[in-house]
Amino acid sequence: MKKFILFIALIASAASCASEKKQASASTDDSNVTASTQNRFSNTSNTSTNTSTTTEDKEPEKIFVGQTNADGSIKMFEDVLAEYKGKVIYVDFWASWCPPCRGEMPSSQKLHSQFEGKDVVFLYVSFDRAEDKWKNGIEQMDIKGVHFYPASDATQAVSTQYGISGIPRYMLVDKTGKVVNPDAPRPSSGQVIAGLINQYL
Repeated sequence: MKKFILFIALIASAASCASEKKQASASTDDSNVTASTQNRFSNTSNTSTNTSTTTEDKEPEKIFVGQTNADGSIKMFEDVLAEYKGKVIYVDFWASWCPPCRGEMPSSQKLHSQFEGKDVVFLYVSFDRAEDKWKNGIEQMDIKGVHFYPASDATQAVSTQYGISGIPRYMLVDKTGKVVNPDAPRPSSGQVIAGLINQYL
């Protein structure tokens, strides 16, 4: 009888050991699945970062020039031209409240597309009375290019120097930074202004 009881106890012990091994194996499998899932998320995160880096490396379609220079002085119109020396600059003096200015924007953007990838800068100098109106106008019309909202002193200076009494007003600057046409044709002139820009490339 004692031998029989001992035999039953040995069988029960063996069954218990088999069950524990099974649970340990299942636990190991669950751990591997979790690790695999974490690795997939990690890889996805890295891909997203790389995509973001690629997007950031691309030159922005809208560039906003500040009102002051690095030394804290007021940025004048000539300072902006100097930043783009080596390129032909087509300047557009405009304001968001000016209907004729807004009316020229579709032609301006078409001209911009025509010279995309070439050494031509489209510089939009705003005569808006409020900065928020200026920025809203840019976003509403999706105006791509370099944007400058000058301080009042800079606005007065460029208006006086070039006799700007009304807008829109356009100007062409060559690669040396010289104003070669202070009253250039409008964007809507099409091939007229395109031909002039090509002359200085």
